[in-house]
Parts: sequence; structure tokens; C-alpha cells
Amino acid sequence: MAGYEGTIAALSTPEGVGGIAVVRVSGPDALHIIKPCVSRIPPKALQATFTPFFNPEDGHFIDDVIVTFFKSPRSYTGEDLLEISCHGGRIIPALILEVLYARGARPALPGEFTRRAFINGKMDLTQAEAVADMIHAETEKSLKSARVLLQGRLARELEEIRHLLLDAASLLEIGLDFSDQDIETIDPEDIRDRIERGLTHISDLMASYQTGRILHDGARIPIVGKPNAGKSSLLNAILKEERVITSDIPGTTRDYIEERINHSGYLLRLYDTAGLRDTRDFIELAGLEKTKKLMKDADLMLMITEFPNEVPALSAFLEGQEIPGLIVLNKIDRLPEEDVRTALSYTKPDRPVFAVSATKDIHISALMDRILDLLQNHYVLNTESVMISHLRHQNHLNAAKKALLSARQALDEGMSPEFIALDIREAMGALDDITGKTTSPEVLNHIFNRFCIGK
Repeated sequence: MAGYEGTIAALSTPEGVGGIAVVRVSGPDALHIIKPCVSRIPPKALQATFTPFFNPEDGHFIDDVIVTFFKSPRSYTGEDLLEISCHGGRIIPALILEVLYARGARPALPGEFTRRAFINGKMDLTQAEAVADMIHAETEKSLKSARVLLQGRLARELEEIRHLLLDAASLLEIGLDFSDQDIETIDPEDIRDRIERGLTHISDLMASYQTGRILHDGARIPIVGKPNAGKSSLLNAILKEERVITSDIPGTTRDYIEERINHSGYLLRLYDTAGLRDTRDFIELAGLEKTKKLMKDADLMLMITEFPNEVPALSAFLEGQEIPGLIVLNKIDRLPEEDVRTALSYTKPDRPVFAVSATKDIHISALMDRILDLLQNHYVLNTESVMISHLRHQNHLNAAKKALLSARQALDEGMSPEFIALDIREAMGALDDITGKTTSPEVLNHIFNRFCIGK
């Protein structure tokens, strides 16, 4: 708690013009600080009181406000907390904060209200991260995914795994206590069963990361093809605006351009990329390297061409990829129908061929629906299940898995129980890092610095 003592105050709503603004005050002196500023103080917790707000130094009236009091520990932060609802705008909230700071409160740091909630046991670290995820959610699906974490469902699953491992470690350590007596206390098969069950649960959570990341950060979808295939035109057609400069001159796009769109509640991150071709142009080569990096990190790939005879080669290329792909035959308004039908015949479930005209807006809406179908079928985008969406979670789960694999190997090799227990305890520590039981201050600073001031 060092550096986070005292009573804090901050604006919890966005700055600027608005009907209502909310100023939060949290800490042991919250009531003492506000008492001289209002003519009526809430007589009991969870009661909202309408009252004038004054500057006690000169009696200057600032605004009529509504003060709501949440008494410790039944508050968001676990401390005495006041919410002052005043008229919106820049001046009134600033004047109220100026009075509160003069009375002894200090400005809250980014995320300090939620950090105090975490420190005071009102939520674990996964729930605290979910608060930030909800604030930054760009789609309904990412919001639902964050709510699952905020409900503590991930923390409960991790606690179940931890309890399973704790039993195994305890049995091993009890065996050590009675090692000098002729008492059989350790059943190796029982220990192995608990390790295996722990590994299964951890592996299931790790497998959810890709889906969770897509729901949280959006699906990465590069539009890839040769110069003049229509990549920029396709992006413009999807966005329904002239976002990207188009030209018949090859190499017009030198760097990638990212656009984020909300399609049916899912966030899609579309990239217009540099055309794939042999070139000696230094800048264009740099763009091609970025295109290759986007292809490597993609969740779904759009391969676009204007030539039907290129479709078989593109289909063969996608066949070697682990991610789903979609071949887009562009400029069908200029192509013979027979050539289009031949190209469409190469459609396969995981790499379909889709015919469009980007400039004429033909089949663009249907293309977007097909993209979403591919994502949903490949990644099973279920927002109701527990999944992880942060790389931090995945890294700690991987550390726990490695420790349990080491414990299983030690058990199979008949090593001394203390070595097996040590590995199991290491796995438990990795799980505790996720929920915040043993997380370092540096990690906490990194997490809570994502928050806005006032949350």
C-alpha cells in the first residue's frame, strides 16, 4: 500500500461538456473533508442527499450537487467513499476538486480507485483487469467477455486448480514428516491423478487464449495480394468511405493501413498491405516485410486477386496455413461469368472462394458475413465461457504447466517427495501471480496504468 495512502479525489466521468459529472472521494478522511463543503451530509450509508456545495474558505457557492455515501467496507474501494454528482462541463468539477484538494485530499493516480479495491480484497487481479477491459471494450462481444472475468469466474477456476494442487503438495509434505516411521502416507497414483487433472484444466484455459484475444483485441485480418488486385478498393468498400488512396500505379501502398470495424458485435482489424511482388525499391521492400509479419500474425487471411487462373495457386497456399483463409476474386464486373464460376468451384470449407467487385459494391456485405462465419467456426467465439484474453495470463499458465510437467516427470522417476512438492508449489505460485496473490508491484503498476484517472 506504500504510496497509496491517504484520501484521494478525482473526476470519474470524462472531462468536457455533459449533463452530469461525478467526482469521487475515497479514503479515511472522506467525510471529514467534505463536511464543511455541504449544508447537509448523508446521515447514513447508501443514501443520496441533495445539497449545495460551497467553498468553506470564503463561503462561495459552487453548485447544487447530489452526494452519495458508501461506508467502508461496503464500497467499491473498501474504504469510505463519496460520489458527488454535479452539473457537467469543465469549470464546476474543477472547482469542486480544487476545494477537495485544499481540504486535504490528493489527486488520484490512474486506476487508483480500482487498485485500492484490489488491495482491500474487494476483487482479485483478474477482476480488476476486467474493469479496464469493460472501459476499453469496442464491441458488445468484447464487453460480454470482460463481464465473465468481472464476475470472478476465471478466478474461481484458478482457485479450483490451486486447491487440487495444494492437496497434492500437502500429501507429499505430510509424507516427509512421517518419512522416519513405518507409515504409508503417499499414494503415487493419487498424486499423479491430481497432477494430470491440473494439467488438463490449465491446458483447456491456455487453449482459450486465441479466442479470448480475438474477442478482446479483435481479429487480425490482412488483405493480401499482388499490386492492383484491389486491396485498397476492397478496404474502402468495406468501410463505405474513401479511406485509402487507390491508383493503377503498382506499389502505391508502401506501408500497411489498419482500420477497426464492428461487424455484428465482433471487432475486426483489417489491414491494407503492400502488394506482393519482386522489387528493388527500398521503401517498398520495407512494406513487404511488414506484410509478411502481418500474414504470420493473422487470425484470418484475405487473399485477393483479379485473375481467375490464380485461384488454384492461392488455394494451395492457404492449404498450408494453420489459420482460416478466404480467396477474394475481385473485379467480377469485368470478368466472364464462366471464368467466375470456374474460380468458385475451388471453394473448400476452410478456404472458400468469394467473388466481389469492390468498386461496384457487389457482394461486399455477404463477404463480411462469410468472414465472420469462418472466424466463428474456426475459433468458436463463445462469449459465455471462461477464457483468458491477456498474454500475462497465458504466460503464467504456461509456467504452471511446465512446473507440473516437471513434477510428473519427477514422480515417474521415483524422485524424493520434496522435489515433486517443490514443482507443484511452483505451479501454484504461477497461478497466484494471475489472481494477484503474489504479483510484484511492477506488474501492478503496469496493469493499473492502463486505467483512466478516476476509475
